[in-house]
Amino acid sequence: MTEREKVIRIYRDILERKRARFPDHFFVGDQGKKYLAYITRYLIEEYLGIPIAQIPHCVGAKTLWDYRLRHPAQIHGWNFIDVIQNAYPGTFHPLEFKQVSHGYWQGEEGGKRAIEAVRYVIEVKCNIPFQEIPLKINHHFFKQHGLTGIFSLFEDSPYQVIQTLYPNRFKPWECSTVPMNFWKQEENVIGAMEWFLFQQIGFSSYQEALQQLSPKHFTIYRMTGLYQMAFSQRLYKVKQWIEKQIEQRSLCAQENIQTELSLNS
Repeated sequence: MTEREKVIRIYRDILERKRARFPDHFFVGDQGKKYLAYITRYLIEEYLGIPIAQIPHCVGAKTLWDYRLRHPAQIHGWNFIDVIQNAYPGTFHPLEFKQVSHGYWQGEEGGKRAIEAVRYVIEVKCNIPFQEIPLKINHHFFKQHGLTGIFSLFEDSPYQVIQTLYPNRFKPWECSTVPMNFWKQEENVIGAMEWFLFQQIGFSSYQEALQQLSPKHFTIYRMTGLYQMAFSQRLYKVKQWIEKQIEQRSLCAQENIQTELSLNS
């Protein structure tokens, strides 16, 4: 009789009430994890007859606990998904299951799981091109993929999600939505406008932007949120803002010249 057959025999005796419990220290250490994997696969595939592909849809915590696997899981500090992943390593992602264990997304470990889960959906399940991530990660994305419970961990902010997963790779204004009241802060408007005018469109100066900027630029470069929230979709307001920047820079340059002359006199 093989090792697996001996382990399954003990488990069958427990299920048939011929044995009250597992032997002492049966599930301790790596050997115990292997025994638990034998039993888990036997329970699901042979005893319950569940096809492997259907496990995420048919197996939950109650299934495993009803068949005496709660205590072995507790020995390793595992939830039901951990038990299944121990038996089928690399086969399933937690998001494939209809439910996750209570507290699965909580605490430091839960936060790591949440980040891994969102990254999995973005990069593997949806295969979103990197540069399109800021546009496609929005409230609808989380609802569509059953991630609303995770979304709250990021203060319901798409930008916070993106910043956590891809720190400093994207500007806030590249996202489909920006944080609340973002455009009420002048430094954010300045940062966005300079990025928009000089890095995206490629104007060489504010003077050139004043002459050539048009509403279509905001549409082409997906900056309609800035155009609407900071300038009420009025081009004359944008140009007034640009003129103010030109004036401020001119004054600053004059002050620098005066300061330099004073130092050299």
